[in-house]
Amino acid sequence: MSSPTEHIKRQALELGADAVGVAAVAEFHRHAPEGHRPDDILKGARSVIVLGKRRYTTGQWLSSNIDTVHRARAGQGGRDAAAFAIAGRIEKDYGHASLMINPGMFDTGLVPVMSLKLPAELAGLGTRSMAGGIILSRDHGLMGFAAVVTTMVLDPDGPLDEPVCPDAACVALYEKTRRTPCMNACRAIDGDIEDGRLKRVRWYMQLCATRALTTMNAAYIRLLPEIMAEPDPERRKLLAIGQARKGIEDPPGRGIWGRCIECMRVCPVNRRAHRLEKGEPHAQQAC
Repeated sequence: MSSPTEHIKRQALELGADAVGVAAVAEFHRHAPEGHRPDDILKGARSVIVLGKRRYTTGQWLSSNIDTVHRARAGQGGRDAAAFAIAGRIEKDYGHASLMINPGMFDTGLVPVMSLKLPAELAGLGTRSMAGGIILSRDHGLMGFAAVVTTMVLDPDGPLDEPVCPDAACVALYEKTRRTPCMNACRAIDGDIEDGRLKRVRWYMQLCATRALTTMNAAYIRLLPEIMAEPDPERRKLLAIGQARKGIEDPPGRGIWGRCIECMRVCPVNRRAHRLEKGEPHAQQAC
């Protein structure tokens, strides 16, 4: 007979999660600031169940139609629904208070109620990357996460023994150029690699957040008068509607496309995770 932890994990996978892990609430006190720990949100919380789901299919990574990539939200809705369902099942089957946390829950500004990167890392679903601290999985590449905070004591998985990032290819490139593929794709990303491991990661939120978090509309409206006053018609058109896949220095109009994922298009870990085993030869290499 499976343990309650194994049973809950199996249910999460059956509900559509690509990966699931458990982190102990006690571990959060070593890393998370007061006010943003699971037991600050739910008194008596003992465990956090983390559900990971791929953000995009291989076909979306390969698509030349930018809307099919940046407007793909259905998978994330399924992830959140699965987490909500797991919270309900724990309450019904085991009698422990539970609640769901998703990435859309912010305390103030861009500060989340609770980090989802931290429990994903503590639960062994991946490790942080050079690309803005994104959690990368060896098996699934870029994933989105939702979590269930519960008063139930579950068996924690613990973090991975070896970091997923940097990839060997990234280390080799860094040793030659002092740059990685994600650093070349986006000027919001910077950092240092030493002895094949991340020594320091620098992420410039003021350059990345307005695109990656789809909060560009307000800035676009503010700049619209200046855009319309631009005398050069070609430059005015570029500023007004943007041009996809031009990096972090894209004009404000890029904001209409939504989420920026160019760092992950060039990430060897993400590309490898989305290789197809069957199908057309040209689709064997994703991204």
